Amino acid sequence: MAPDILWLVARYAFLGLLYLFVLSVLRALVAEMRAEATVLPRAPEPAVAATPGPEPAAVLRPAPAATVAASVSERLREPLPPRLVIVRSPDPERLPVGTTIPITAVTTIGRGEHNSVSLRGDQFASNNHALAFLRDGVVHLRDRGSTNGTLVNGCRLEDETLLADGDHISVGTTELQFSA
Repeated sequence: MAPDILWLVARYAFLGLLYLFVLSVLRALVAEMRAEATVLPRAPEPAVAATPGPEPAAVLRPAPAATVAASVSERLREPLPPRLVIVRSPDPERLPVGTTIPITAVTTIGRGEHNSVSLRGDQFASNNHALAFLRDGVVHLRDRGSTNGTLVNGCRLEDETLLADGDHISVGTTELQFSA
């Protein structure tokens, strides 16, 4: 009789923990979606002027040239985000030379399709080969225990390293250049 009661209590405890886990995942997703919604910039609203007549009509006025020029010059002054540029690729159809990949908070590199930079055509890249990530505004690179290793400027990466502008990264037979 006692083992049956213990089994029943264990089942209900497991279900309770499962529901708490699902609830915490949903709360995290909602918080993430709210955070993304506040970050997204809104498009500027166009200036609308009414024309006299029986039916009001909306007329879009073009922005003054000085405003457009100021907006373009501001965008030109903004620094580009750090990025990787494909210098050599074993599969130029899937990953052509010159392709630019922005480095996000965490950018994974490897042969697996789940990676940010998927090197499916590179037979010498591991499924989970390397990891580039931002910490304190600086880009770091770490090998993820790959079989053939990760090279930075021809030297095998033994530990996490900081990337400098122009560094060449070799992952399998793919070569990338870091651009800050």
